[in-house]
Amino acid sequence: MPSYKTIGIIGGMGPRATNRLCELITDLTPASCDQQHIPVITFNNSAIPSRVEAISGDGASALPELIRTATVLEAAGADFLLMPCNTAHYYLKPLRAAVSIPIIDMVQTTIEFVKQNYPDLESIGIIASTSTIESELYQQVISSLALKNVTPDDVIQLEIMSAIFGDDGIKAGKKTSARKAIINAASHLTGMGAECIVAGCTEVSLVLEDGDLTVPVIDPLSVLASFAIQLARAGLNEPQKACLTA
Repeated sequence: MPSYKTIGIIGGMGPRATNRLCELITDLTPASCDQQHIPVITFNNSAIPSRVEAISGDGASALPELIRTATVLEAAGADFLLMPCNTAHYYLKPLRAAVSIPIIDMVQTTIEFVKQNYPDLESIGIIASTSTIESELYQQVISSLALKNVTPDDVIQLEIMSAIFGDDGIKAGKKTSARKAIINAASHLTGMGAECIVAGCTEVSLVLEDGDLTVPVIDPLSVLASFAIQLARAGLNEPQKACLTA
């Protein structure tokens, strides 16, 4: 039987997005029996504070719980870690310093995927939480690869936040009206010149799919799952990409 590296998932941000990542890893792994699947350890830690509130200064820092989650996964035997929350990548540098195993940079990996698979594309639209947009997590990587970014105006951004966090939003388990709002926001960005849309919040990945728009929709969860599968199957002895070590 093959010997694969073990994936650790810093989960709970939110639980549905974490479960979706686990599902993608299973679905995308080429396997014909149980033993050919990749070992995965998930800590769905719902105690991690809101990243949006923490970054805006309205809540407790998410870093201590992120570090606790990562160290538990490392002690449990994970060889490298995934973090299916875009906004949590705000803490990536200190989080990496707290453990001795690699943590994949989902943001970097996603934009590199776009660059490699859509070489003629010049502008990328981002649908994400306000904290992710204001932290410029995606914009910095996009600019570093000589691409342009397109972000929502204030009115559309409020609609996105309501679709994610509102009473009828994705976090509350209600997708119908949220999906309509997210598609409307994405169409707004394509009207501003975006040649593809990145679902820069893992909740957005749950309602926006490729084929919903006239331009490609890029799902960071799917990109992350595919890269993690390749890494686990190849082992960690090969030269590492920047998304693992930067």
